[in-house]
Amino acid sequence: MKICYALFFKTLNSLLYLAKYFIQSGKIADFINGKIYQKWEIIPPKNGVRYWFHCASLGEFEQARPIIELLKKADSSCSIVITFFSPSGFNLRKNYDLADAVLYLPLDTPKNAQLTVQNIKPDAVVFVKYELWYLMIKEVLNQNIPFYLVSAVFRNNHLVFKPWGKFIRQLLPKMSAIFLQDKNSFQLLNQLHLKQIYWSGDTRFDRVLQFQNNSPVNSNVFERFKNQIPTLILGSSWKEEEEIALKFLQNNPDFKLIIAPHDISKDRIFEIKKLFHQFNGVLYTETSDLEVIESKQILILDTMGQLSSAYQYSDFALVGGGFGKGLHNILEPLAHDIPVVFGHTFNKHPEAKMAIDEGIAFSISDEKDLELIKNQLLNIKDGQCYQFIKRNSGASQMVFDKIFIKN
Repeated sequence: MKICYALFFKTLNSLLYLAKYFIQSGKIADFINGKIYQKWEIIPPKNGVRYWFHCASLGEFEQARPIIELLKKADSSCSIVITFFSPSGFNLRKNYDLADAVLYLPLDTPKNAQLTVQNIKPDAVVFVKYELWYLMIKEVLNQNIPFYLVSAVFRNNHLVFKPWGKFIRQLLPKMSAIFLQDKNSFQLLNQLHLKQIYWSGDTRFDRVLQFQNNSPVNSNVFERFKNQIPTLILGSSWKEEEEIALKFLQNNPDFKLIIAPHDISKDRIFEIKKLFHQFNGVLYTETSDLEVIESKQILILDTMGQLSSAYQYSDFALVGGGFGKGLHNILEPLAHDIPVVFGHTFNKHPEAKMAIDEGIAFSISDEKDLELIKNQLLNIKDGQCYQFIKRNSGASQMVFDKIFIKN
């Protein structure tokens, strides 16, 4: 199985070399070039303690971020190198100011694993959530470098519990510590008799709590738009959430709607404007006249970076991705004390189940479900969502206490 694994990624690596001659632009080209052309030279010479964080994409980066900030606060001279698997995470955070270097993680081949560890030269390695790249981790462990898995989630059908997952399962006892998001993950790994597992929770609770206290807000635009009128916000929406919101607005003309689409390309913004053409709407980039915005019923956020701040100007949030794309961040609205609604695909998100059990989140299938729970959402007690976030914070400090290396 180990040989098949390595052979698969070596073959894939060869195919990427071939594909680069045919695909010259777009996300796929970014992915190919990022995996093949590693810019190791951007990593500065090592001076002091160096931590290597690996994240699949943007969501995992947000889980790593509060830990990175604690490390830099404790030791401003420490070095941070971040690798991403996906282009979306890399492109959005390649200029992160606390990182000494941000790179793509190359494909998991023996040679790439050796080159990666050799060039990064980490004193400690932190992989986030699902990232279990066998050869990379094995190389780290073979060099006796402390390895940590953070905000991890395991389910009954996880690869490590399969007969053919034995080669990865054998790495788990050799890790310095595994920090788990939920009780179920802890119980599953406990059955493997692992000694270094911790039920820490999700570090994103710390991140959203921090952001809630320091969020930059264009308050004039959002306050004038809301104007004390009940408001629904779509967070990182896809077509499914937008169609539900359209019908909700048709049945509730006394509501306003803020739309923050997952994709803000010109084509998607045009589609959204067309879908809601019967309503009086405005783009965020067209809101220079604050008096005019009060009369608008729909505000479309056609820029990046506004959603986290905008949540607090709604009465409840319909968060995107729960109809098959992968649920987006529900903790941001909850941190602003805003209850959330999402689609029925959330089994990979322990925080969603926790929020449902708390009575501050609901899963829906269509607009009829949303209509049925509207009053429940509006009557959730002040502070209930925020206290949920506060109670579940603290994972970052637990991780920091384990991984911090004193000079």
